[in-house]
Amino acid sequence: MMFSDVQVLIWDFDGTLYKPNPELFHAVRESEYRTIMEYTHWNRERTITEFEKLYKKVTPSATQTVAKICGISTTEAAVFMEKYYDRREYISHDQKLILLFQQLKKFTHYILANGVGHRLKETLAILGVPKETFTEIITSEQAGENKPSDRGFRYIMQKTGVPPTAHLMIGDREAVDLVPAKRLGMHTCLVWSKEKSTIADVTLSTVYKLPEIL
Repeated sequence: MMFSDVQVLIWDFDGTLYKPNPELFHAVRESEYRTIMEYTHWNRERTITEFEKLYKKVTPSATQTVAKICGISTTEAAVFMEKYYDRREYISHDQKLILLFQQLKKFTHYILANGVGHRLKETLAILGVPKETFTEIITSEQAGENKPSDRGFRYIMQKTGVPPTAHLMIGDREAVDLVPAKRLGMHTCLVWSKEKSTIADVTLSTVYKLPEIL
């Protein structure tokens, strides 16, 4: 099996543990614009124009884009943005996700996300997945930088002490979640995608299919 050597599963959070949600995506994008407007005092039109000049062209992560425009760290940007939205309003209890983690008990689990740690724990409670499922929930608060920086991935490898190939990174964004993991030699899995990834080792249409490949 392709992943016979995998011992550690590293999970992105938003858009990975639950299906990407258009309403939540809109709320997050609005929080990015509002953060930029608050820091720069630009109007909305200029904010959107400057954001689009950088996002996915210069900076693959939206949080990185906000940080660069505002002249702050990605940690500060992530914390500031979460003042303007609450992801808990857009998700609900997920019995299929609970079953998924029951099926994957033999693995060690980490979350590596570009959010704020305590907010992610609150969201896990709504999904119905105990935070104790994860050895650690890692954000820029621990790693020092957000993805696509590889610092969070290296932080996890220092914790686990096993080779890169013993790790599987699971995410919904190639450039942010999977490329840095792949560069370090980790296995990669793209979820919630109908089109086969040219980056990931495997592509799944839903996160619930993960046990089938492990």
